[in-house]
Parts: sequence; C-alpha cells; structure tokens
Amino acid sequence: MKYARFQVNKVKKYGIIRDNLLFELKDSYFLTSEKSGRKYNINSVRLLPPTIPSKIVALGYNYKDLVGDRDQYDEPVIFLKPPSAVIGHDDIIEITSLTSKVWTEVELCIVIGKTARNVNEEKANNYIFGYTIGNDVTTSNILKRDHHLARSKGWNTFCPIGPWIETELITDNLKLTNTINDKVFQESSTNMRIYNDKKIVSHLSTIMTLYPGDVIMTGTPKNAESSVINDDDLVTLEIEGIGILSNKVKLKQR
Repeated sequence: MKYARFQVNKVKKYGIIRDNLLFELKDSYFLTSEKSGRKYNINSVRLLPPTIPSKIVALGYNYKDLVGDRDQYDEPVIFLKPPSAVIGHDDIIEITSLTSKVWTEVELCIVIGKTARNVNEEKANNYIFGYTIGNDVTTSNILKRDHHLARSKGWNTFCPIGPWIETELITDNLKLTNTINDKVFQESSTNMRIYNDKKIVSHLSTIMTLYPGDVIMTGTPKNAESSVINDDDLVTLEIEGIGILSNKVKLKQR
C-alpha cells in the first residue's frame, strides 16, 4: 500500500494511493485508515514529504561496496539530520556559494510506525510503518568544523524524502540508483547493506526513542562523493518497489 501527504488548495492532507487516485484519510495515516470520502487525481495535487519526523537518524558506511570487502564489518556510523532540512518530491535543493562541493546520496529510508524503545531485533518489523526514498545531500566539510557531519548535512533542503511511503515491501534485494541529468552515478542493491532493517531499528532504539513518523536513512552505496550537483541539475533517485524521487537544484545567492 502506498501512502502520501499532499496539498490541495493550500490544505495539507493524508491519503492512500490506488492507481492514479489519492483517497483522502480523515487524519494522519499514523493514526487512522478511515477515509473521508474525497478522492483526487494524483496529477492534480502537490505531493509533500510523506512524513513530518521529529528526527532523521542516518547511517554511514552501511554498504559493503562502499567500505570494501572485509571478513568482519564495523558498526555503521550514526548521525542526525534536522527536520528543517526535509523537502519533498519536485521541491528545490538549494545550494549556495558557501557549499562549494555538494553531492547527493540515494538511500532506502525506514519510516517508524509506533514508538520504539529497546526493541528486540526479532520484533523490530512491528515498529516499521513502511519505506520511502531519501537523498542525504552533503557538502564538503566547512572550515574543518563539526566533524563533517552536522554542518555538512544539515543545510535547509538537504534532506529530500518521498514521493510516498510503501508499506508492502521486502527490502533484502532492491535496486537503487542515483541519476543526475540522465547520467547514473550510483547503482547498487540493498543486499549490500551491513545492517538490515531489523538490526537498524533494534540498534537505534537502544540509543534513542523512535517515534511514529521518524525517518531512518539506512546508508548509501559507493560513488556518492562523485555525485556532485550544480545549478539547474536534475537529480533522480529510484528504488525498486517504491518509485522515483526527483528534485531540481538551484544556486541561491547570499
């Protein structure tokens, strides 16, 4: 099942997608599945980020093709991206003169469905609402500050997610690609991940409480830093079984 947030006449709504129709729900899909009785053609509405997370938790170095073939793999790096960085499908990624080199990273994202704390790995799937596509937009370390992660990954518009949430998905072996202006820069499969969904949710829930709507970016494969973007570029991320997340890039004058 596909779930989406969308906007009609400046009003923000939640809905279920069937074919090209959006069936409006009475409230957030984290709270209800009851329909309002109204429906819309998906091409007539603006798609919004499919969730409003209290936090975005991201994993680094979680792909074997990125870290290289090893007998034993280290625990992935964990960092946070601010909710203020979130934008949706067809929204604009803004870069500035201060973000000299900016690149994009395709990521399968877990969307949490209910409060998770100290979750057993075998029960972790019960806390997953579904999956969406994420773009961990990143810039070079500025003045060698913030250990690369906070400032480099936290700029406004640096976390596109969408276009919707897919709840019926087996994520063990999904193709994912990162394309800029029709040229493929990243191409891999989720079977290259070191930590899978259950391991990720269980592990993170022992560190911090995860709330409904929170997003976990599960890492990116090799060649991210070569996926450099510039003014007027078009970034297209695709994950098998979910769809396409597309964003234009604009240079914002400061």
